[in-house]
Amino acid sequence: MNEKWEKFSARLSELEDLSQAIRLMHWDQEVMMPPEGGPARARSLATLQAMAHDRLTNTEMGDLLGELGTDDSLDQWQAANVRITKREYDKATKIPEALVRELAEHEATAYQVWTKARPADDFSMLEPYLKKMIELKKQVADSIGWTNERYDALLDDFEPGMTAKEVEVMFDELADDLRPLVDQIIDVAGERPAFIDRSYDSAKQQQMCDWLVQAMRFDGQAGRLDTSPHPFTMAVSKGDVRQTTKADPNAIMMSIYAAAHETGHALYEQNLPEEHKGTPAGQVPSLGMHESQSRLWENQVGRSRAYCGYLYPRIKDFFPEQLADVDEQTFYRGANHPQRTLIRVMADEVTYNLHVALRFEIELALFRDELQVADLPQAFNEGMQKWVGITPPSDADGVMQDMHWSIGALGYFPTYTLGTLYAAAFFEKAEKDLPNLHQDMARGEVGPLLQWLKTNVYDHGYLYPAKELGQMVLGEQITARPFIDYLRTKFGEMFSTSF
Repeated sequence: MNEKWEKFSARLSELEDLSQAIRLMHWDQEVMMPPEGGPARARSLATLQAMAHDRLTNTEMGDLLGELGTDDSLDQWQAANVRITKREYDKATKIPEALVRELAEHEATAYQVWTKARPADDFSMLEPYLKKMIELKKQVADSIGWTNERYDALLDDFEPGMTAKEVEVMFDELADDLRPLVDQIIDVAGERPAFIDRSYDSAKQQQMCDWLVQAMRFDGQAGRLDTSPHPFTMAVSKGDVRQTTKADPNAIMMSIYAAAHETGHALYEQNLPEEHKGTPAGQVPSLGMHESQSRLWENQVGRSRAYCGYLYPRIKDFFPEQLADVDEQTFYRGANHPQRTLIRVMADEVTYNLHVALRFEIELALFRDELQVADLPQAFNEGMQKWVGITPPSDADGVMQDMHWSIGALGYFPTYTLGTLYAAAFFEKAEKDLPNLHQDMARGEVGPLLQWLKTNVYDHGYLYPAKELGQMVLGEQITARPFIDYLRTKFGEMFSTSF
């Protein structure tokens, strides 16, 4: 028995226990906690984050990592755990514990302010908290160190190894094809199907979402579905994956596809290699890879012609009156209707990545000191007009629509588009490997696709960096080509034209 590995493994278990407590407290804050519990929760989270930081960065952990890093007797999973932890250790040891504590407390506090400022449409409530958040995240980036862009240090938290320059190139290349394609598709899309805007009982929507996530193979014995102001998924621990959705009486499609989106995240977490769950190597390699699954299950599956044919009669069972005059083709058109919309989470797959490009542009400007927090509302509105072609009528539906900046998730947004590109490429490969894929989806049978993803993506955990895993699956580096081809084919067939 390797005594050093046993000591290291015990330390990893302790860190995971602390992380589970932190994740559970975050989930509770967003789903169950009374508003007045915010200040105490912020302090508790700050204490736990400081404890985890101390245990990760102490001298004994550093010594163990140094010794195990040259130990050739470790198997590939053990070696991956050492490599991944060493990477986190190297970053964490550069960040003062006081900054860790202050940031954790501020994240919890700023989120609570966002939950009040957005309904009030009052950016002035949130502004000082966002200003402090940017200042704290700059301190984190400067503590870690960076070469070309301060933003690189933050992006690396979500997409290890990726740089702002790579993201800029990704958006530039994508925009060259996507922007004109958006105009062409919207020009022929016609009127928005009327049934989308009818009123749908929120309680019935929640029942519908409960059914949908199970139909997509979410294991309710190892997770749960709740509601929150902003849908999200959180893997609390092994056997405990929690997702939320949001039911809006006037937005049935948001309810359906938020549930499908979050189920994609949840399926990834539930199907990671069982024996390695709770270890660094048993987690997801990047947020872009995670987003590939939410985008794939939401769009390539959930919005496909085949799966919409399966969904239609079942959704109609929940809402027979609202869908009485709606046929299957109209439902499919409604699920995919392209238009310029204010809200990112309600955007169709044609325009969605334009919303993401705007947010990346703003984040980069903030960390290049080219944009001040006080000027965010105007910059956001101008950016929406530039990228999406529409100007928000309020800050609630403009700069404050996402919770990400209030919780310090700066550097996160680019992973949505990277995930979109991976999703299209993975699904294209699955179509080649599974000749009956669309026939299966038309019957609601997603098992073969889930198994394909498990074999090719989920079972690898974090054995490999995301770029390397993507290349293993695809046989080539990821590009925008599969995504653009997918849009052209799908919407060309839908509107009987070519793009």
